[in-house]
Amino acid sequence: MASCLNFSELEQRTYIKFRTILEIPPKSIHDELATICREDTLSYSTVRRWVSLFREGRTSVQDAPRPGAPKLATNNDKLSEVKEYVESFPHSSVEEVANYVGISTGSAHTILKADLELRKVQVRWVPHFLTFPQKAARLQMAKENLEIYEGSDPGRLLGIVTGDETWIQFKPPIRKQDGRLWLKKGEVPPAVCVSDFRTPKVLYCIFFDGLGPVVQIPVPKGQTLTGQFYADVVLPEVEKHYLKRRPNTGTRGLKILHDDARPHKSLAVRQKIKDMGMDEVPHPPYSPDIAPCDFWLFRKLKDNLSGREFEDRLSLGRAIYRYLEVIPKDEYRKTFENWIKRLNSVVAYKGDYFEHS
Repeated sequence: MASCLNFSELEQRTYIKFRTILEIPPKSIHDELATICREDTLSYSTVRRWVSLFREGRTSVQDAPRPGAPKLATNNDKLSEVKEYVESFPHSSVEEVANYVGISTGSAHTILKADLELRKVQVRWVPHFLTFPQKAARLQMAKENLEIYEGSDPGRLLGIVTGDETWIQFKPPIRKQDGRLWLKKGEVPPAVCVSDFRTPKVLYCIFFDGLGPVVQIPVPKGQTLTGQFYADVVLPEVEKHYLKRRPNTGTRGLKILHDDARPHKSLAVRQKIKDMGMDEVPHPPYSPDIAPCDFWLFRKLKDNLSGREFEDRLSLGRAIYRYLEVIPKDEYRKTFENWIKRLNSVVAYKGDYFEHS
């Protein structure tokens, strides 16, 4: 292997950029560079930092401009320095800005808030960095569903049943900081097993449509959520619900919307859906932002159960049932209307993740 004495830092950053686009992890990228560049390789921490920057949307491999003008006493000069610094380091704290510019924290805060009219906001977290094929799949799915459902008879949305599974806790999670305690100097704290901080929880399969809840099924303790369990236990309960509501047609003519988790896409599940006379609504991978269970129901349900403790699975199941039943039917219907709005956002953002209110 030839040495890499002429492989500059900028060239290594370019290599990191393209490997990041291909979703190669930082450790693998660093190992590849080390194989090529040997002693000239960038440090692993540097590789990891640039991978993070590229994942956040940075495109340039050049260093960001750093403020270097001499510090003067005038307010305009200080304002200019603060502005340059936060443009180069947008994640910096007020204290870091103040220390760099050489002013008090209060002055830095005033310049940032009053003069520059800036505010600190949370970065945009996404569940997965999408590849181009994944974005294309999201875009294509959104267009197909919009063509069918947008502006159509509202009854079409009422013909969709959606479901997924989620973990629900018996009691509020125990945080590690809750294990902190006051001790005299020299005293040794008691040992606590990490498992003591784990909170018992139950996996629930929950389905609903535009008229309200359909089923909520706890997965038995020790049972793996396989496609066969989904086909033999979960979907038959969905079918029973509709046979009561629609004695003549049952599930025939309905459409099921769920994500691409392996149990949902198994041959057993697909055959059961076909036998029930249902069709599947296309849903691309890595898209919880457009799944009604994820963007609405599960978050709403867990907020309601937050802070409450339950003695056993039965009491937890009753609480879940009661809450799902008291949610106004209008909210269930509006959730599918919001699903249409999110599909439009997928099209507007060309398949990429998007911010939502």
